[in-house]
Parts: sequence; C-alpha cells; structure tokens
Amino acid sequence: MKKILSTTALTSALLIASNSANANNFGGFNLAINGSMAGVTADGGRTGDLATGANTASSKAKATFGAITPIASIDASYSFVVSPTFAIGLGVDYIPMKADLTVASQSNLTSPSTTLSNSFKGQVDKHYMIYVQPTFSINKDSAFFAKIGYQKADVSLPARVTAGSDSGVVETITNRTPDLDGYSYSLGLKTFLTPQAFVAVEAMYSDYDTISTTTTATSTKGSTATKSYSASIEAVQARISLGFKF
Repeated sequence: MKKILSTTALTSALLIASNSANANNFGGFNLAINGSMAGVTADGGRTGDLATGANTASSKAKATFGAITPIASIDASYSFVVSPTFAIGLGVDYIPMKADLTVASQSNLTSPSTTLSNSFKGQVDKHYMIYVQPTFSINKDSAFFAKIGYQKADVSLPARVTAGSDSGVVETITNRTPDLDGYSYSLGLKTFLTPQAFVAVEAMYSDYDTISTTTTATSTKGSTATKSYSASIEAVQARISLGFKF
C-alpha cells in the first residue's frame, strides 16, 4: 500500500512539474522578427466636382481599392506565467518602413459606370502596435495564443493634388487627419524549435478609423470650391515570426 501511495505521489509530482514547465517555457522576454503578407482594402470617396470645383450632388464619388503587400516588423514582448498552462504577455510591434497609400480611381455615385482617373496619394509611416497576448500551452514546446492590439501610424499627404483627367485643377490641402489608428485581433500557434528559438504563425485582422482630408480646388476658369476625401481602411495579414526567448 505504501509503495502504491509513493508511486502515485511521485507521478503527481512529475505531472505538476511537467505542466509548470509548459507555462514556464512561454514566460519571460521575447524578441522576434515578423514577416507577413497583408491584404489591405479601403472604401472611401470625395465630394466636389473635379473639373469645375462645384459642390453639387452629382460631383460626389466613391472608390474602393485593394492591395497585397509584404510587411516586415520587429516585435518585443514580456510574458508572465499565471498558471501551469497559462501565461499573459504585453508587447510592442513596430514596422520600420513606409507604405504608400493610393486611391487610383473613382466612380461617380450618380453614374457608377463613369470612371475618373484622378489619384490621391499619401504615405503611412512609423506604424506600431501595443498588444496583450494570452497564451495557452499545449505541451512544453507549443502553445496557442490570441492577441488584441491598439495600432497607430503617421499619415503624410502631399501639399498639393493635381487631378489626372481634369487638367488644370489644382487642389491645396487645408486640413487632414494627422494619424491613423485602430485595433487588431489575431490567433496563432507558437512552437519552440530549441529551448530558446521559436517560430510562430498568426492570422490577424485590423480595423482602422476613417482618415480624411479637405482641399481647396482651383480650376483654370478661376472657380474654387472645398473638396473632402475620406477612406476607411481594413487589413488582413498572414504572419510568420522567428524569435528568441531570453
């Protein structure tokens, strides 16, 4: 009987130690490089006639564009072990590169078949994300995780916009959205290849607030009018990360 109790106690201790090791493997400081393919869509429009600068109902237009682009980022996080199979982390993800933002075409709301070739360009820079990451260990080497993040970036726009198909119309920006912000949600799987090196795969969805700008349009005829542009941006990413635990 004593032998059975001793064996049971030893087995329980080993199981507890094993489960604790599961969570401990995912605690501590982590540094990673992320690579992803992002599909970005923007729905937006403008008011104000391109050729005359008139603010009329028929001068309203809308645009939708999409792009798939590679993105690289640097990620630093620290995870706290909460239970034998659960850890929670806080982290920062930073994209050290600029991304172009272009609305290449628009269609009239009153005549959807009409396409206008004017373009509106800008750049997104200094994009970062602050996130919380709950982690649920499967075994000592692998764990599922979720991530909720707040994202922010600078938006730079040109000082002047010249309409493509409507030559002679020059627009000067008088007011604009100073930055881009929103929230992201993701699910992923993290696996250690060695006691320190790991790989992670992740699917992420980001929803950004609407960005907007106001311009003053001046035509060759001398007429002027205020025009407004706006766009709502969403992004879906498939990410892979390579990192080290310290």
